[in-house]
Amino acid sequence: MNLGSRYIHTSRRVAAVIAVCLVGLGLCAQPASATPMPAGQEARIVAEATEALEAISRYADRRDVDAYDLYQLYADRLAARVAVFLDLDMRKLRAVWRDASVARQRAVMAGLTQLGVPYEENAERPGIGLDCSGLTRFAWKSSGVSLPRGSTLQYDVSSRVSESEAQPGDLVWRPGHVALYLG
Repeated sequence: MNLGSRYIHTSRRVAAVIAVCLVGLGLCAQPASATPMPAGQEARIVAEATEALEAISRYADRRDVDAYDLYQLYADRLAARVAVFLDLDMRKLRAVWRDASVARQRAVMAGLTQLGVPYEENAERPGIGLDCSGLTRFAWKSSGVSLPRGSTLQYDVSSRVSESEAQPGDLVWRPGHVALYLG
């Protein structure tokens, strides 16, 4: 399965805001100061994202409708937790996640399972250490999409989309950095 990756063409300022939000979540750790999550919140998000990823994968692989219903429960809770932390509109985040393709939902959930994993330059060791392109590559691999290693190479193979066309899982790129768009 190859969906092709998409890069969100954003202004430098907006790209930085999105990247900072993702750094705050630990989704693409980069040396930066970010508001720490309340105690226990990170672990709850990781646990729920892991359960959500397993449920959506059961649905995608076996068309288990009950698993999809379970996934929606996890995804809605995760959207609420993420929205509160990032000061986003919870209803809008839930809606864009529900409207996203199964592949995109899997990529976002896979990315969230790596919350709190330390940034490690040039690393691609899920659960141990990742750099930004290692995270995006890991996230999309869960959906069967192969991305190259390195933010510039990921940019080179991605199609460009405007901010208004952005969907969960799209790549947000600036020179030397790539992140996942949450919605």
